[in-house]
Amino acid sequence: MFIAGFHHEHNTMTHRPHFAAFLLLLLVGSPAASEEHVVQAIAKRGFESMLFDPDFLRMAPGDTVTFQVDDLDHQPQSAFVPPGARPWRAQKGKSITVTLRAPGVYVFDCAYHNVMGMAGVIVVGEASNVAEAREFFTRYRDETVFIDKERLDHIWAPKTGALAALP
Repeated sequence: MFIAGFHHEHNTMTHRPHFAAFLLLLLVGSPAASEEHVVQAIAKRGFESMLFDPDFLRMAPGDTVTFQVDDLDHQPQSAFVPPGARPWRAQKGKSITVTLRAPGVYVFDCAYHNVMGMAGVIVVGEASNVAEAREFFTRYRDETVFIDKERLDHIWAPKTGALAALP
């Protein structure tokens, strides 16, 4: 008789812990699979230039996001991360995949085109750092972005932006 990898000739007393662990795994199941997201760094699309698509994402902790680069002059990076999160920075002209585990608001941009408003936002799980993110973004928009400052208003506008519904 063969049950879960144990042959009947084995001493069942020595294999009980393994069998119990196997049964527990069957009952509990495996953790939910994480999702994979893609953000494209785009140099030009129609009348738009230097943008991320999408520029706003909601993700679960443990999901991954790949920043795909379409030209050698882009360098996706984190500009703001929640406490406990690790910042990231791609090599110039290279795509990068990151796994975001810490809940909160992340702001990402292109190291070479942030002055043009080439930035975006990711909200992971329950965002507890919304006030800090809004404060950061106000400074970021005033001090970093010089062209197309209103590009991200659909995310940051206090009453109508995507983050307006967050506490």
